Amino acid sequence: MRTSESQSPRILVVDDDAVVRRMASETLGRAGYAVVQACSTTEALRVAADEEPALAIVDLVLPDGDGIELLSQLRASWPTLPALVVAAYVEPRSIVEAMRRGAHDYLSKPLDPDVLLSACRAALARRPVVKAPVRPAELPIVGASAETARVRETLSRLAPTRAAGVLIVGDAGVGKTWLAGALHAGSHRHHAPCLLLDCGRAFAPAVALFGADGNGGLLTAAAGGTLILDDVECLARDVQAALLDWLEKHRGTAPLVVGLTTQAAAEGPLVAWLDRASVPVPPLCERTGDILPLARHFLAEAGALHGRQFLGFTPDAEHRLLGHGWPGNVRELRETIARIAEGLAGGTVRGEQIALATRGPAPAWMPIGSPRPLKEIEDAYIDYVITLAGGNKTRAAQLLGIARETLRTRMIARNAENHVSGERTA
Repeated sequence: MRTSESQSPRILVVDDDAVVRRMASETLGRAGYAVVQACSTTEALRVAADEEPALAIVDLVLPDGDGIELLSQLRASWPTLPALVVAAYVEPRSIVEAMRRGAHDYLSKPLDPDVLLSACRAALARRPVVKAPVRPAELPIVGASAETARVRETLSRLAPTRAAGVLIVGDAGVGKTWLAGALHAGSHRHHAPCLLLDCGRAFAPAVALFGADGNGGLLTAAAGGTLILDDVECLARDVQAALLDWLEKHRGTAPLVVGLTTQAAAEGPLVAWLDRASVPVPPLCERTGDILPLARHFLAEAGALHGRQFLGFTPDAEHRLLGHGWPGNVRELRETIARIAEGLAGGTVRGEQIALATRGPAPAWMPIGSPRPLKEIEDAYIDYVITLAGGNKTRAAQLLGIARETLRTRMIARNAENHVSGERTA
């Protein structure tokens, strides 16, 4: 096994297309990751044994085998290795099978650099941070506020129990997925898989949960562990009811189901069942005692990722951190610290660096200067909210206070208008 001089996570890219491998390597290399490549199943297994990557990106079609089978072989040797699957065209059955074999997400070709980088960061963020088992009820929740102490106390009570379902409620970006992972790590289920399904983005959530033919799926793959359902209220009522029936029939082996929602009044039979053990999480602006501990944690995390030594923040930087409103909550704080750390070689973060990172241009929807048509401002505001929601249309619709279908119809109509306008000016 080769030992790396760098602390940057190594990512294994497996694809028989040299162009795809080169594009992925350049994109990830610029972001500070070390990249190793393989063009076949055989070479991938050899490289993985030599390099021990932190993440694998696997094409589903390889010259000497099947990408899904390669996932199984990789997981057999490295059970905690996260993976992404890549394909020009993927059938729902293949997606479900890949997730069952351990894939965290799937990407379509041609690869988009931003989507690739975002998926890699998300997959790496979910990998176990420590190799030693975590003792039950030892929950790795960062924060010093009274509000977080109450959340920690609630989850610590739930962790050692045989609770079958939990609902974590809070605004987008407050750290619900992180808390769900901490609950899993501190429970007796920590040795088993912890899997996540984004119900608002899933192509076929019923297939993902139960499998294409009623066998397999995430519920089976997470047996004895934890299944996190993000935006759980987006599941159709019949799917929620079917999931409840499945849990009743598989009491002995069923995973702990943790639902995440931004809506305190979310509805549905599964949501109502999960709500029996509800954990409300306040926004970051209401728990300012968490800002500095979280900022220090994220700075250390960024230092470990890039192999740099950070000493903390100056008093002015801490003052600016505490003075910012953090409308994007913990996610915004984490991304801000990561962005600052990427541009520094180490040392202490100063106040002006915080100021630059938290000062954005006036949003496009803000009516500055000459009057603009109302519809133009509305469209720009919708774009702004979608960006604020990280591209998640379901969350954007919730922030806008409209139905997701209304948002979808509005965007389709606007695209049609832009297309007609383009034809007229062509």
